[in-house]
Amino acid sequence: MCDNLGIAQNIFHRLNRISASDMYKPDMLHTIYLGLFNRMMDRIEGFLKKHGPLQAFDDVWKALQPYPGFLVPKKAYPEVSQWQGKEMRNLGRCIVGVLAVALDQPGGAQVIPFKRALASVRALVDFNMMAQY
Repeated sequence: MCDNLGIAQNIFHRLNRISASDMYKPDMLHTIYLGLFNRMMDRIEGFLKKHGPLQAFDDVWKALQPYPGFLVPKKAYPEVSQWQGKEMRNLGRCIVGVLAVALDQPGGAQVIPFKRALASVRALVDFNMMAQY
């Protein structure tokens, strides 16, 4: 498989008539950022309203600090009426940490739903990272 070009072996190396470079590449903007992340945030917002830490989520969201490659949100999460792809990409970079801080103090019956919510968000962000790779 083009060893002279420095392409390493991958999981498709031994399969005939399959080239990793010809494989389907997801449309990150529409499929993941404006599709899956938007749906995820609708569900997170409902979850936070139901369980109470919506204000904690907003406080952490507003307290985010800038770093290279990350644009700080200018508004609280519920105040944003329409999300652009760049904003959703930024959301993917910080949502796990923001949600983890917001769900940091669960009550007795909230422990399992909080863990499941965080695990679901983490899985979607991991999927996003693998799709980018």
